[in-house]
Amino acid sequence: MTGLPVVAFITHSAQLSGAELFVLRVTAAAERIRPLVVLGEHGPLEGALTAKGVDVVVVPLGASVRSHTGRTSSGVISLARKTAGVLGVAGRLAALLRRRQVSVVTTHSAKAHLYGGAAGRLVGLPVVAHLHAVLGSGDAGPRNTALLRVALRVLSTHAVANSRVTADSARLGGRAVHVVGCPVTIPEAVPAPPDGPVFTVVGRLSPSKGQHLVVRAFASIVQQHVLSGARLRLVGSALFDRDCSYEARLRELVDELGVAERVDFVGQVDDVAAELARCDVAVHASLVEEGFGQVVVEAMAAGRPVVASSAGGPAEIITDGVDGLLVEPGSVDALEAAMRQTVLDADLRQALGNGGRRRAAAFTLDGIVQRLESILLAAQR
Repeated sequence: MTGLPVVAFITHSAQLSGAELFVLRVTAAAERIRPLVVLGEHGPLEGALTAKGVDVVVVPLGASVRSHTGRTSSGVISLARKTAGVLGVAGRLAALLRRRQVSVVTTHSAKAHLYGGAAGRLVGLPVVAHLHAVLGSGDAGPRNTALLRVALRVLSTHAVANSRVTADSARLGGRAVHVVGCPVTIPEAVPAPPDGPVFTVVGRLSPSKGQHLVVRAFASIVQQHVLSGARLRLVGSALFDRDCSYEARLRELVDELGVAERVDFVGQVDDVAAELARCDVAVHASLVEEGFGQVVVEAMAAGRPVVASSAGGPAEIITDGVDGLLVEPGSVDALEAAMRQTVLDADLRQALGNGGRRRAAAFTLDGIVQRLESILLAAQR
């Protein structure tokens, strides 16, 4: 890749979560740029990038920056410390950008939009803010959201979002925001379904992901219908400290509802496609507006019918009744009805699975990478 322009992909987290997995996939497949991934911590993503041959560097964040979350409120003294921390990281990062002769900076997390954007502007580089989450959704406080919107307007020169709802949430005024979805690999053949009805939820165990709603819906279906071998598989783990108590409550809930023997806590997996191949129906029950819904498209690619919350990005991907079913966020009754309908109607499962495969074709890795590279190359002019 000698001679190609160097593009710095900056994200603060090294966990294998949504935005980080996007960075891993597109940088490993890049052809017209030379990616340099800059992480704010050591972690699994660092090793995964190295294994793919992607150039990766860690610029550690200071304690004040690392500990800040979307819910954190700051007094004057604390805010001053965090500002100093951001500027300190930005200064170290700017030196790296100069040393590595970076042509374009692209930032991929809220913290990275701040210190990465500041570093890029210090060096005089174009900064492409890539938005992976709906601003103002979830547990982000209104003050932090407002500050992030201001920072995006001031520090970035270009913007990319994973969906129209994400783009609109940034409130960048008249600035054009390119919409680029997340890539998926489409298997050549649809894997055979399991012997018994199996529902699968893939995602970090977190209250916002709604696994507790799926557990309640599943328990109600099992109690009302004779479904031999019916199982619910919860794929994912509590990646952050604040989610650990939620996982404990989930385990208590399956006991209380009498379905502990039918619910599998699978944990974190590397091969999500293999898990989706083991299910009849994929369920996405987020309570907040998701920026995109990577697992939704992955299930579609596998030919599995999808039941998804209509909050955010999934509603842009799915046409209800054609390539999936959309349900009201937070409604156990709506979730139960859609899950029951898909598992009991073989013709519907087939139709939704076929429709999903056709829809997933819009999100191939090659297509996403080519579109993103064109945007990044255009930004440097």
